[in-house]
Amino acid sequence: MLVAGPAFAATSISVTDDAGRTVTLPAPAHRIVSLAPNITDTLYAAGAGSYVVGTSRFSEHPDAARRVPVVGDATMLDLERIVALKPDLIMVWKSGTPAAQVDKLARLGIPIYYSETTRLADIPAATRRFGKLAGTEAVANGNATAFAQALDGLRKAFAGKKRLKVFFQVWDRPLMTVGRAQMISDALDLCGGDNLFNDLAQAAPTVGREAVLARNPDVIMTAGGEGDSLAPWMQGSSLAAARRGNVMAIDAPTLALPSPSILPSVRTLCLKLDEARSRTP
Repeated sequence: MLVAGPAFAATSISVTDDAGRTVTLPAPAHRIVSLAPNITDTLYAAGAGSYVVGTSRFSEHPDAARRVPVVGDATMLDLERIVALKPDLIMVWKSGTPAAQVDKLARLGIPIYYSETTRLADIPAATRRFGKLAGTEAVANGNATAFAQALDGLRKAFAGKKRLKVFFQVWDRPLMTVGRAQMISDALDLCGGDNLFNDLAQAAPTVGREAVLARNPDVIMTAGGEGDSLAPWMQGSSLAAARRGNVMAIDAPTLALPSPSILPSVRTLCLKLDEARSRTP
């Protein structure tokens, strides 16, 4: 006669996080604290939104996340408030959440999951893992598959089109752009654009105006819909982008969010680059 083992063995969940650690829970996590906006968004896509009891500042996607109590941001966490929420799992941004404070939480015995999604292709896998942690795999797997299919559709639609050199402006004072570690660079590549500063390893490097002029991009763009910061580029008639009307602000508010809500903004980026392509000999 077979005898069942302990309940823990039958219901425990083990998932490898993005720090290479095995995170084991005795049961699906139903009180989750998310310490990054992209993690919050991915939890909702994984069907675990109702289990999120605390978030970080700027967790605005999806809209339902705005109603969850905020317990910190990228520089400071309210440790007492987090503990008071009695989480059975805390999910942190590997390269962004304050490490010293995360260590304090870990010493209290609260399971910690490190997440670091750096490429568009990583998002479906992250969604599936989050679903496994929360016991919402059916929803997570369905949404992950839908995201992957939509991404593949965009990739096929813009594959083989004329490549454009793109300067993506993050900020103007100081002048900041995206390096190859930023997901925006990955999105540009999918849409048929070559990030002008893809040779820089930093996610958001500071560059000089002269460096942009020297590389002479076909397109200069920023996201968020505000174009005032791009006005100085219009004065440089020597720039190919300025001559062709390819200096633009695009309405893509989630383009820097490495999670499922990035998809509509990637689609917008692709379409805007295609418009620029039609003006580029």
